[in-house]
Amino acid sequence: MRTSTIVWIVVIVLILLGGWYLWMQSSVPAPLTTVTTVASSTAAATTTPQAPAGDGTGVAQNLILGINAGSGKIPTYLSAYNGMTVYTYSPDQKTPGKSSCTGACASTWPPYTVSAVSDINVPASITGKVGTITRADGSLQVTYNGAPLYLYIKDTKSGDTTGQGVGGVWYVAQP
Repeated sequence: MRTSTIVWIVVIVLILLGGWYLWMQSSVPAPLTTVTTVASSTAAATTTPQAPAGDGTGVAQNLILGINAGSGKIPTYLSAYNGMTVYTYSPDQKTPGKSSCTGACASTWPPYTVSAVSDINVPASITGKVGTITRADGSLQVTYNGAPLYLYIKDTKSGDTTGQGVGGVWYVAQP
């Protein structure tokens, strides 16, 4: 009787591990090329975003980038689909096609990501090249003219640009 109980426990554990493995495999994004460029197109936002920007969840046909009218030293700048300002990081210029902001840096400056290249939809007013790079963790980070884009955790509402000039290396992305 004891042997059959152990056998059933092993069978149940194997079934649970198999289910977990299959679930993990379905949540890993398919491998893509390192750098992808997407042409600008005009489209209207047809649905409301379901999650905060930059978390990699699907954005359907929503515009992934927009242009905000600023004031003073920042007359216009790029924003994420939820209106939050996006930034560039100067050290990324040293290694084109790669993000230099990882670990603690990426906690303060979350990469602006999408779940698939097909999620990228920009208005015709954005004339620069919008694309993606593949980060070390496999996520797709949005780029503008080759520069990876980031959000800033201290920006709390649409229109905030508190990350401008931080550390002399962070700048509002401009069209």
